[in-house]
Amino acid sequence: MGSSRRLRTELAALLVAVTVWGCAGSQPSAEASPSMLWASPSAEAFRTAEPSPSAHPTPTPITFPIAVVTRYDDPRPGITAVELAAQGVQGRLVVPCEVSVLSLQGDRLILADNTLCLPAETIAAELQARPGVVALLPPGLVTPSVKVLPIDEADLFGAPSHRVLDYPLLARLSGAGPAPAWAAYDAAEVRTLTSTGDTCPDRGVSHQTLVLGKGWDWAFDGGSVRYTGFRRGYYNWPVPRWDRNDDAGALAALVADHDLAVNDFECPMVSDFSQHDTGTGFTIDPAFAGFLASRTGIDVATIGSNHMNDRRASGISQTIAALDAAGIAHTGAGMDRNEALAPAIVDVRGVKFAFVGWDEGGTAAAGTPGVARLTPANVCESLNAVREAADVVIAMPQWGWPEYHPGITTQQVSQRANMWRCGADHILGSGTHVASWASLDNGPNGPRVALGSHGNFLFDQNWARWTMEGVIVEATFYGTRLVQFRLHPYVMVEGGQPNLIDPLTDGLKVMAQVWAPSEFVCCRP
Repeated sequence: MGSSRRLRTELAALLVAVTVWGCAGSQPSAEASPSMLWASPSAEAFRTAEPSPSAHPTPTPITFPIAVVTRYDDPRPGITAVELAAQGVQGRLVVPCEVSVLSLQGDRLILADNTLCLPAETIAAELQARPGVVALLPPGLVTPSVKVLPIDEADLFGAPSHRVLDYPLLARLSGAGPAPAWAAYDAAEVRTLTSTGDTCPDRGVSHQTLVLGKGWDWAFDGGSVRYTGFRRGYYNWPVPRWDRNDDAGALAALVADHDLAVNDFECPMVSDFSQHDTGTGFTIDPAFAGFLASRTGIDVATIGSNHMNDRRASGISQTIAALDAAGIAHTGAGMDRNEALAPAIVDVRGVKFAFVGWDEGGTAAAGTPGVARLTPANVCESLNAVREAADVVIAMPQWGWPEYHPGITTQQVSQRANMWRCGADHILGSGTHVASWASLDNGPNGPRVALGSHGNFLFDQNWARWTMEGVIVEATFYGTRLVQFRLHPYVMVEGGQPNLIDPLTDGLKVMAQVWAPSEFVCCRP
């Protein structure tokens, strides 16, 4: 109750001329749009009172956790209980009309008389026309078209460490009768997937870790940084200047906090690796695989990359051996075409996730080691083969040329359509070296998302802001259904260490870079 008392103290100055709120029985006003219902019952109608004795017992009210949501592209990482309570007092929340009482940290959440209430099933669609608006949404109606905001780190649809925290916001339904399906929530059905960007720790990365002797741990020790200005790099492009915050290790902790994590691994790990300060031929220390697994918990890597051929068959076989030794499943390359097209399948508490990868320059053939080639026939063959073996199928293409563009190309539109047609549930792309477009629509198995590219994660292209910045994807599934697709922006500093950046300030540009060219036309709950 200590937190409740603190909340009441902080809000004391705000609680002026407010009433206890409820939407039960609300009717549209004469001026209201048909899609909007304005809360109008008096405070007296909702004051707590002892029930009168009755010969017929009153049904137990149905109470459930309710999510705080805004539009999918809102940059806010979360909301505090104090901020949420203040929004309620100020009439700045949209709430479901089916809910009669809300409680926050054990106390009734007070809402202004002019609070807008809407039928629960219309709220997600209404938010698409209301950027910046915060609403409350039953858990069964959460889709990727809205973004769930954690409350003081507690998150119904977040990573494991956030799901175990006591969730402070509860709703009670108006009236009696069976609970609607959208009120149901089971934390055991939630699974989060983390996906990072292009990874090739040669050149600047290995210069820092091996030549300067900082060690591979240093590459994963990034926390967060704040920009202090910009200098001019190649072609007069802006390159950020930065200062560190006091939170080393925060980025690796974010990636590691997951039920499943995937990575695009670009380059061959070989025993006779060497340092490359320049050029585009790469070799990686095989010890890196163990650090990738231990520091970030990566479960799956696609090795379907153009650079995976830099050391030909030996590079592919040694890379596979290093990943196997680290316990990282892989797809996209192999000792022949069949191996290259084979999926990586991971079981997450009874739900099987399958991953398949390809590259446009792939050369794997019958009896010939290489990377799976991104062709319509190969895509369909690999996706069709795994469709019946997995519950969720995720395609991980390396799209190829042209690089360094955030928008979707005509060729990618065609390739994406082919992946949908052949059985992919979602697409997590890479290869353009900048964070790029996303799309969301309704597929045969529910909402489906495609991402063009995350950007560089451990790759030393430090000549421009857009090649240094990227996004970590946090995708949340309820059972097998995608319900959240959230982005965490980062920047690579010192040529080899990714660090988080504030999505409300320094990270806003890279977030907009993904959302601006995107297509979101979803979703059905």
